[in-house]
Amino acid sequence: MPENKILILGGYGQTGFAAAKLLLQETNVSLVLAGRDLTKAKAAAAELNRPLAVERADAVYADASEPATLVQAFKGMDLVLVTSSTASYTHTIAGAALEAGCDYMDIHFGPAVYRQLQMQEEQIKNKGRCFISGGGFHPGMPAIMTRYSALFFDELQKARTAGLMKIDFSTYKASPSTRREFVEELADFNPMYYEEGHWKKMNMLTGRGMAKIDFGNKYGTHTCSPLFFEELRPLPQLFPTLTDTGFYIAGFNGITDYLVFPLVMGVQKILPRRFNGILSRLMVWSIKTFTRPPYGYLMRLEASGLKNGRPKNIQLSISSTDPALITAIPVVACLKQYLLQKKPVPGLFLQGLFAEPLQFIEDCRKMGLPVEIRENGGEEKNPASPCGGQGGQEAKITRSLPTGQAGK
Repeated sequence: MPENKILILGGYGQTGFAAAKLLLQETNVSLVLAGRDLTKAKAAAAELNRPLAVERADAVYADASEPATLVQAFKGMDLVLVTSSTASYTHTIAGAALEAGCDYMDIHFGPAVYRQLQMQEEQIKNKGRCFISGGGFHPGMPAIMTRYSALFFDELQKARTAGLMKIDFSTYKASPSTRREFVEELADFNPMYYEEGHWKKMNMLTGRGMAKIDFGNKYGTHTCSPLFFEELRPLPQLFPTLTDTGFYIAGFNGITDYLVFPLVMGVQKILPRRFNGILSRLMVWSIKTFTRPPYGYLMRLEASGLKNGRPKNIQLSISSTDPALITAIPVVACLKQYLLQKKPVPGLFLQGLFAEPLQFIEDCRKMGLPVEIRENGGEEKNPASPCGGQGGQEAKITRSLPTGQAGK
């Protein structure tokens, strides 16, 4: 069977390089690291090859603003993994992948990326390609954690995920383009959640819809805002007994949350992209100056429902102190499942709905993400052996959902 070839656009960045190392460790793929700085790409490939008996990593020049370089770099690849800060070039990159005849995955955050891919969805299907968007921690994990929690219940009734990011900028070397992209994505901030069987929006004036989330002894309790991801939309359709769900995000610190963040959002709404460089530096300064230890990244799910006719609840937590690994590990867990398919199902998917949740969670744990599961507040449970529940049926139907219409 021929070896799969994956090109990582931005493969010499923090997240791209972490994903590259894990792919070489966990699979038999060969890699091509691509970007505008060929010197850095070659150095990163050499570092990856150093401990290997056979060279499995190479480097090539590719610039997202120059479609011809993308098509040339993508030819002969099975899949392109986009880890670069190139969200605004999504349509171009996806078009190049289609022209070169390869599949696609990205780790982009904003809904604008998914909208760009939806415009190409018919072409993706017609060409028999498999495109996966929203890879990584969030988005990417909330829907998978919810689907995983369903394995513990006969009837899943409530499932709420919440994320906390306490960034230590002394160790996280985000590039200027990454910072600008983060600011641009704030313009699409959508505080929507599902409650009592209906999708609702948080009241920005009164704060109705916010939730207090206990992130455990290390981080304590935080007031969190709902943040909608497209991967959440089909969940009520997948689990008809589900009445409440959503993803909630904790703030950074008081100054960033209540002064800088509203300012950035306001400017983005009125003058999009005009002052992104200044705004991104302001955001980083406020997070770096006012965020205090302990630093780290945590996602927690609280779910409740019925098992054998009795009420039951579980808590699932996944955490890390490494911002690159907490994104790269879920991406590789998803790609491991993609690589197992002899012929990947054509279409446009989201990581949170593409991956089978049981194996995904177990692979994340094995690759280094601590996974803690507790039932009814009791002792920690082995993540590889949940009780059978609704999830068995759900896993078979997820990929057949129409991406643009599911849950509407």
